[in-house]
Amino acid sequence: MKKNIFNVKRILLLFCLFSSSSYAQDYYVCNNGSDGNSGTSPYEPWATFDYAMSKFGKLNAGESILFCRGGTFTSSYPGLFNQNCTQDVPCTIADYIPPNIAPTDAKLPIIKSSGTNGVLNFQDGGPADHDEGYVVRNLSLKGNGTGNGVFLYNDVDFVTIDGLIINGFDIGMYSAGANAPNMGANQINENIVLKNSVITNNKGQGWLGGCKDCVIDHNKFINNGFAKKKFNHNIYIAGDYNIGITVSNNTLYKSAIVDGKCYGVSLVVHGVIKDLTIKNNTIYEDIGAAHQSCWGIAVDPGYDHKEESFSNVVIADNKIINVGNLGIGCASCTDLQILNNTITHSQDFGFVGIKVPDRPEDTVKSDRIEITGNYIDLLDANNRGKQGIVIPDTGNINIEANEVYVSR
Repeated sequence: MKKNIFNVKRILLLFCLFSSSSYAQDYYVCNNGSDGNSGTSPYEPWATFDYAMSKFGKLNAGESILFCRGGTFTSSYPGLFNQNCTQDVPCTIADYIPPNIAPTDAKLPIIKSSGTNGVLNFQDGGPADHDEGYVVRNLSLKGNGTGNGVFLYNDVDFVTIDGLIINGFDIGMYSAGANAPNMGANQINENIVLKNSVITNNKGQGWLGGCKDCVIDHNKFINNGFAKKKFNHNIYIAGDYNIGITVSNNTLYKSAIVDGKCYGVSLVVHGVIKDLTIKNNTIYEDIGAAHQSCWGIAVDPGYDHKEESFSNVVIADNKIINVGNLGIGCASCTDLQILNNTITHSQDFGFVGIKVPDRPEDTVKSDRIEITGNYIDLLDANNRGKQGIVIPDTGNINIEANEVYVSR
């Protein structure tokens, strides 16, 4: 009998230990709260963004910091880093509907940047240490023209950014490099997802940087890069050792608008990249609001100081409308497929729908190219010399089943 009682007590102890270790706490933040509260209930929320973020590094896997809908917060917190979070049990920064607000009036929490750090800076100082497992969802980030809305640095992996408005920074989302690594870090941001978000009015870039196995999907990039005519874009993918990048189902509009015209390529890719897919995106500009340098998609070398190349590139099912003088361009691209895109152009200057190479190539020359199933419709009322497809004279090239129309 005593043995059975001992076994029951042991089972209960093990159950309590398991339950306490697996319990994930939500922490709440709202303007009517106090940083002296427990934060563990929507009826006792914390009050400030910076205080809540000071607790982020101590979260257990699966725990969340939630900001009330209808609230407005100010950020000056320098960096976020947590090695308890995991890809399978991530930590979350998101929204909640507070008890005193009707769901119909519950606008996204607004988090304003007060300095040059931006708002969400996922990084640790010094040498790179690996961290992973973050979800950011349903927030409105407002910048002051400096910093980054979301910044990833020093080997940050498995990050999902979902349903954000990122407005008014220098760079909307920046997947940057890393310092020299400590053991266990590889200096590469991996498995990054940006989806269902609006990235707008960021003066430098909408998206900047590279990554491995990452996805940019179902976003709107509008009016990014307006600080200068060159080197600014809605999406600027760059860097070395980038593998497995997918850009899909996005809308891109008003890229690098200066003096009322788009000057920068809306979606540009430089560096060294393998397995790149660009599909089902819509890229457009208004009639009379595009300079000739306002290309649609360009995957090509952009640096003088290093070799660049792009292998296994798929550009498919995109719609490109009234951009600059080039719809889709590639250079130093191998195993390239340009498939089933729709390109229309009515601007009053010369234009090429698809061009390979679109600029001088590095050591790697474009080869093993397939251009099929594309529809190109060009209005050339003033005989500006518009062309459908321009390709190299040599190499392994397959072109078939494209429709090209030029009307006057």
